[in-house]
Amino acid sequence: MQLLEYLTQQFDYIKWADDLSLEAAGTVKLEAYHREFGFSFGTVHKTLLHMLGAQHIWVGRWQGDSTRKFPTPEDLMTLGAIRQRWADVHAELHSFVAKQTDESLENRVEYFRNNVPHSGVLWQLINHCFDHANYHRGQLNSLVKLAGGKPAGTMYVDYCRQREGQV
Repeated sequence: MQLLEYLTQQFDYIKWADDLSLEAAGTVKLEAYHREFGFSFGTVHKTLLHMLGAQHIWVGRWQGDSTRKFPTPEDLMTLGAIRQRWADVHAELHSFVAKQTDESLENRVEYFRNNVPHSGVLWQLINHCFDHANYHRGQLNSLVKLAGGKPAGTMYVDYCRQREGQV
């Protein structure tokens, strides 16, 4: 498998897992959805905002835009609003990757984080985006469970099994 094919498959996985995470968040009653639990970003809602925002910020950085910010709870007040915005971010991620080549994935990306310059190899930064999503997805599942909802099985192997028709 070539690098571009691998990254494209990983974006498909991320979308699949993000969609399941949104479904899991939807199993939480509204009062518990906004309850502070004291870890990750505190609430189911704020953790989803961070996960969504990080993907939005990273795809912007890869395109030379370091001005994007995390959405606030006031920007996206409901799970429905998050779901709608995330569909746009997923489309942007897929569009970005579709334009890449194995050569372009080796390019260095210059960006700013908290007004401090940083740089990294594009494919490595994309891989970080995947890792970040998985890290917070585990936290989200814990928050969903504490809030009385039903966590989602979002492991990569589950995605592969589903694609192969094993589930």
